[in-house]
Amino acid sequence: NMLLPADYHEASLTKTVAVLPFGGPDGAATAAEFEAVLGGINIDNKQYFTLVDRSSIDKTISELKLAQSGLVDAGTAAKIGGMVGAQGIYAGVVTQAGWNDSPYKETRQDCVQREIKRDDKGRTYEGSCIRWRSRQVSCIKRVAGFSCSPKLIEVRTSRILYAQNLSGSADASGCEDGRPLPGGQELLQKAKEIAKAEFRKDVAPHYVTKEVSLMDDTAGMTSGEAKEKLKQGMEYAAKGRIDRACELWGESRILSPSAPSVLYDLGVCAESRGDFDVALKLYREADKQLGKPDDKITLALNRMTEAIRNRTKLQQQLKN
Repeated sequence: NMLLPADYHEASLTKTVAVLPFGGPDGAATAAEFEAVLGGINIDNKQYFTLVDRSSIDKTISELKLAQSGLVDAGTAAKIGGMVGAQGIYAGVVTQAGWNDSPYKETRQDCVQREIKRDDKGRTYEGSCIRWRSRQVSCIKRVAGFSCSPKLIEVRTSRILYAQNLSGSADASGCEDGRPLPGGQELLQKAKEIAKAEFRKDVAPHYVTKEVSLMDDTAGMTSGEAKEKLKQGMEYAAKGRIDRACELWGESRILSPSAPSVLYDLGVCAESRGDFDVALKLYREADKQLGKPDDKITLALNRMTEAIRNRTKLQQQLKN
C-alpha cells in the first residue's frame, strides 16, 4: 500500500469544516452522507478532519433565516462558517439522483422432443434434444445515475478552494424467469458510492495498492550462492514474506554487487518501506548495470519520481 496526497491540495489543508445541506433532490441526506465521508477519514489512526457539530450549523442557518435548501452564495456560506468556527464550509447541489427502467425481450429455447434410445438391456432412455421451441420473456434493464457538485469555500476569504462535478452510475438487468432485479434505491446507492469515493480521493490523502513485479534473472551474477539466495528470496516473497526475502537479496548483493535483478529487488524492498530515495538510487543502479531498457525498471523509476514529487505535498497534508 502506498499513501498518496489528496488530488486537491488546498482542500486537504482545510481541516476544520462544516457541511451545509445540499440543494437539489434529496440534498440534505446527500450532504449528510458526504459529511460522513469526511468524518470517517482516518490516517494512521487519527481523524483527519474536524467536523462542526450539525446542530450548530442548523441553529446558525435558522438564526440567519436561510432556507435549508443548500442554495447559498460563497459569501453567505463563509459567513455561516465564521459563525460556527469552521475554516472551510462545504456546499453543493445534487443534479441527478434517480433511475430508469428500459424493457426488452430475450429469447429462450425449450426442448419439446428428445431422442429415445435403448441401452444394451433394451431399456429406453432419453437422449439429446431433437426439437426445440423458441419463446420470449420480458426483461428490464435498470440504470441508476447520481451526480452532484460539491464545493469548499474558505471562510476567511470566501474563496472557492474546491469545486467538482462528481458522478456515478450503476445498472442491472433481469428477466421474469431469473433472479429478482435489484431495486432502484439499491442501484442508486451504488452510484452514490462511486461519487463519494472520488470525493474522498479529492480531499484527503488516500492509500492505493500497487502491484510491483520482481526480477529473477541471474544475469550478471558471478556466484552460485548469490543465485541460490536470489531464488530463495523469490520463494519467500511468493509466500508474502518480503522481510526475509529482502534479507536474502541483501546477502546475494554482497556476493554479486552488480547483478541487476538483485539491485532492482532491493529497490522494491526500499520502496515497500517508504524509503523512496534509496529505492530510486537502487533502480537507477539496476538500470545502469543492465545496460538496456527494461519495462519493470522504467515503471519503477517513474513510480519513485512521482512518489518523491508527492512527498512534500503529503508531509504538508499530514501536519496538524
